[in-house]
Formats: sequence, structure tokens, C-alpha cells
Amino acid sequence: MIAVLTGKILQKHPESMIITVQGIGFEIFYDSLMADQFPAIGEEVTVWTYMNVRENEMSLYGFPNQEIKKLYELLITVSGIGPKVASGIVGGMSPERFAMAVLNDDVKSLTQIKGIGNKGAQRIILELKDKVKKSLPDLSKVGTKTSANIGIPTDSNLLSVGQESIAALMVLGYKESEAEKALEKAYYELKEKDLEIAVESLLKYALKYLSVL
Repeated sequence: MIAVLTGKILQKHPESMIITVQGIGFEIFYDSLMADQFPAIGEEVTVWTYMNVRENEMSLYGFPNQEIKKLYELLITVSGIGPKVASGIVGGMSPERFAMAVLNDDVKSLTQIKGIGNKGAQRIILELKDKVKKSLPDLSKVGTKTSANIGIPTDSNLLSVGQESIAALMVLGYKESEAEKALEKAYYELKEKDLEIAVESLLKYALKYLSVL
């Protein structure tokens, strides 16, 4: 199986590209939302790949990093989720957000992805919750963070906002404790100014506090 390829991009299209590796051209498919994560034509690229084998064809699906490939491989184990739908999911949702959605039974977030309805989202949660905990342990820890850590009431509909904000700051390299302190300050400042409590606004104010640490 071809697990990873490093070569030069010969052609690039909205949902596929051709890269040359030692004179051999490989066509690699991906979701259109992921296209910008790969470099331009003529540049070198490393692509993590999954080979989908059917009766009459073989296709290579590509991913910009191993974490996204790992999530893709989890998704195609779900009944009714094929390679193309799985590619759309990883293109539209980061591994961190996906883990939070699954661990928090967040059907609404999953159904925002093209091709996923209520039943599909529920099936993903049912079949992958335990696998996410085992296969993505770091992400599952992020996913179970509660907004109480940053002062947001746990019985409010802002629960996922706090979780996603913590996850985003941790992805940027901040420690969990740093993220929680900064987000708590951001939350109370937004509340005091009567501004909307959203991921974008929380991160904007939190990063302001973190920049002066």
C-alpha cells in the first residue's frame, strides 16, 4: 500500500492533483475544501495517502497530514460512509472539531457537512465514539473539556463554544492552563461589553491577553 508520497506537483485541480515521484505520475484525489492546504503547481509536496481498491479501479485519496488521514480511516469504517463522503468530512471539519462533535453527541455540527444527514450523523457518533477515544486520545481529551473551565455555564448552549475555543488555542501551541485563563478573561470582557459570545470573538480577545504574557 502507498502510505505517503513526496514529489513535485505537475497539475492541480479543485478535487485532484498529479504529482511526479521519480518520473512516475500519481493522481491523488481530495475534497475541494482541502485544495488550499496543498502548495501550488511546481512546488514539492508530501501527501499522506489512502488507496481505495474497488473491483475495477484503484484510487489514491490524499491528505496534508497524518492526523487527517487517521480520521479518514476511522470514518470509512462507519457503515454507509464511503471514500468520497469521508473525504468531504475531513475537508470540512478538523480532527479537533470532529472529535468534539462525536464525544459531545453534537449532531448539529456534523449535519452541517455536505452529504451528512441526521441519521448519518447519529450513526457516526454511535460507531465512532469509542474509537475516537482510543485512536485520537489527545483530541478526545480536548473534546471533553467543559466550558465551566472558562466560566461559561455548563447548562447553556455555549458549551461547544468554550470547548472549541480551548481546542483551537491548544492547536496553536498554548498550554491548557494558559488557554483556560485567557478564555475566562475574554468571556467576562465580552459579557461586560454585551458582545456576542462566539468562538471568533473569544479567540480574538484571548489572543490579546496571551500576547502580553
